Amino acid sequence: MYTLSRLMLILALIGYSFCVVMVSIWSGGLVCIGIVIVLLAYLARRKPGEYTAYGTARWATFDDLRYAGMVGAWRGPIIGRFTNSRKPSFRKAQGDLFSFRVTSKEACQQFFDAIRFFRPPRQDSSLVRLPNAVHTAFFAPTGVGKGVSCVIPFLLTSHESAVVVDFKGELFLNTAEHRRRTFGHKIAVLDPYKVVSQNPDTFNPVEFIDRNSPTAIDECRDLAEALVVRTGQEREPHWTDSAEAWIGALTALVVYYAEFGDRSLQTVRTLLTNPSKLEMALKLMNSSDAWGGMLARMGGQLSQFKDRELSSTLTTTNRFLRFLDTLAIAANTQTSSFNPADLLGGKMTCYLVLPPEHMRAASPLLRVWIGSLLRAVVRGGLREWNLVNFVLDEAASLGHLESLDDAVDKYRSFAVRLHFFYQSLGQLKKCFPEGQEQTLLSNVTQVFFGINDLQTAEYVSSRLGESTIVVTSGGTSTGISRQHTSKSEGGSTSYSTNETSNWSQLGRRLLKPDEVLALSQRIAITFTPGVPPVWTTLVRYYEESLVIRQPGLWKRFLAAARVLVKASVLLFVAYWFAAICLEKCKENRSLGQFPSHVRQRIPYDRNGD
Repeated sequence: MYTLSRLMLILALIGYSFCVVMVSIWSGGLVCIGIVIVLLAYLARRKPGEYTAYGTARWATFDDLRYAGMVGAWRGPIIGRFTNSRKPSFRKAQGDLFSFRVTSKEACQQFFDAIRFFRPPRQDSSLVRLPNAVHTAFFAPTGVGKGVSCVIPFLLTSHESAVVVDFKGELFLNTAEHRRRTFGHKIAVLDPYKVVSQNPDTFNPVEFIDRNSPTAIDECRDLAEALVVRTGQEREPHWTDSAEAWIGALTALVVYYAEFGDRSLQTVRTLLTNPSKLEMALKLMNSSDAWGGMLARMGGQLSQFKDRELSSTLTTTNRFLRFLDTLAIAANTQTSSFNPADLLGGKMTCYLVLPPEHMRAASPLLRVWIGSLLRAVVRGGLREWNLVNFVLDEAASLGHLESLDDAVDKYRSFAVRLHFFYQSLGQLKKCFPEGQEQTLLSNVTQVFFGINDLQTAEYVSSRLGESTIVVTSGGTSTGISRQHTSKSEGGSTSYSTNETSNWSQLGRRLLKPDEVLALSQRIAITFTPGVPPVWTTLVRYYEESLVIRQPGLWKRFLAAARVLVKASVLLFVAYWFAAICLEKCKENRSLGQFPSHVRQRIPYDRNGD
């Protein structure tokens, strides 16, 4: 429908051009001369060409954001308002009608926005979002408004499924009811310490591992990998590797042989802390033919640990599982009150709530939650619809989680979207040591605001690049000389002045590090592929209504129908005027009513007139 409207607008412009030509003929070319004068005046005031000797860096313009689909979008993280936005010019709107870079919908909307002489543009015309970003990373220190400016606005406006890390519980309190009421989402809150809910949901990741699945052992190893924290600075990786092997093998044993009510990490912890039960578990594994003898292989590997090596390995293994030894976490990990596969339907939001005072001790539980929910989404298969957003607030608390490494560069086609929130680049490098942070930075859209450390400021400044500027210099000198020979002969006086002026090109960064540090906390700088650096002003969710939902099918049809009606009216008026011009031409058959240069071009009709 928008394509038909675009075609009608193009035909309407042709019709109006025809009317202008006819009027010009009747007026003896005066209108044409006026148009030529206007065009010459416009060309005379054109801006000089850009200087490119030292660089071409620049800030994104409103047209850049509009072509990238970042203005007026209905999905994606909100990065503020484009403060320099303006109503598009009529000339630019005409060009958009004939441009293949602009969609028919956007071209029609911009055209009618340009001819709104008495009505302001749409209220959301300058609200900038990231609809095409795969993953995003926000860098801002504590207290500058990451939650109220980025996280909460995104949750209030996104209808897609989400997994939200919420340490303080404020995200649940401010967005859960809205998402349930407005988007119809099922709300699951994992809150073992009952910070925001007295009846929280429970989640047992082992329960969803099907022992008849050919990937059951792989899922057990993935769970063990999430429980074993690696910093990359271990002097002897043997102990962490061994701990991962013990956890994965005993988890596989529990998955295959335990009763449904006992299939949990609590059972694995019981086996590791009870020597007699551990000995029986190893005997069962060694004699088992489960999974074609694979479980027996794992048991044989564990049986090779002896004496001091066995004691040290079990000590290391139990250190990674000691977070399970609390009543709150034990009650939260015994059973599951929801199915994480519901995230695939696009109508579920899961809040992961851990209080700050227990965040460090219970961080392995958070890693288990994240890893298990990621695997549940990936099991849904390849798709590009029903996206699942993982909002990882205070992502540094997760440490280095290898499942996130895979999600960044491999899970895009599984509808996984990650949103990291760090306080600085230093936190990122700590979580991804030895240069691994470059992999994350190269795969995410980066948003910086409230920068307060020199390292991050220098990175932003160098990332902005250099532009070429013109520097003028000059000076003025004045001199007076007097000559006297004697009293009788008098004297002479001379005065001279000299003025110089010159200009040169120099390279300058868009912002220097000290200028980046001096920016307001409300200014966000965004780096996204295919668009120059974006300068926006952050908005707080409580300052204005940010709810921009995708309209329903009926509303979208009505909007397209209104555009079609407007285009039809313009086309009818254009060719109505054109018909009047043609009728006027037929009525004025007397050659005397036309200028002399037109008389020879008007043919006579068959009656000789």
